[in-house]
Amino acid sequence: MSLAQTVFCRKNGFDPQSPLCVHIILAGTVTKVNETEVDFAKNSLFIRHPEMKTWPSSHNWFFAKLNITNIWVLDYFGGPKIVTPEEYFNVTFQ
Repeated sequence: MSLAQTVFCRKNGFDPQSPLCVHIILAGTVTKVNETEVDFAKNSLFIRHPEMKTWPSSHNWFFAKLNITNIWVLDYFGGPKIVTPEEYFNVTFQ
């Protein structure tokens, strides 16, 4: 994910590949959601992409999630910062 997906980088004159245009890299394993998660997954996806409701089921696609194991934040020169999944999920906004 990158701030290049927003107007931030363009507004500040940052090249989308510049570390000043913050990137967050998430790595992990992709797994199919279980029965208790499928309604949440459907709602989350279809709110953002309503056209997907009509995609043919014959394509055998399914709802999945990323079980995050590694997180890197590239927000300045000198290499990425490592963030643990625990730190990531326990953030509080000020």
